[in-house]
Amino acid sequence: MHRSDYAERQLRVMQQIDEDHTLTQLANAWLNLAVGGSKIQEAYLIFQDFSEKYPMTGLILNGKAVCCIHMGNFDEAETLLLEALNKARSNCGN
Repeated sequence: MHRSDYAERQLRVMQQIDEDHTLTQLANAWLNLAVGGSKIQEAYLIFQDFSEKYPMTGLILNGKAVCCIHMGNFDEAETLLLEALNKARSNCGN
């Protein structure tokens, strides 16, 4: 279901409760990706902020990679996706 209008309403509710909460920021980043256009850069900055605040996870790496793909930065996207893949492999014990 592609309902960015509904997602925007839900995000506003979340922002009223706690605009700086990690889940609110994550929802904002993914909504920005869904909306596209100039919002892609905003999404990238949110994921970049996460990568500076928290240990790097597959979710953060994938989010940044999706932003890079939308912005045409394919080399950076590939690097991020390979890093996410390596993290997933190491977490599986392989």
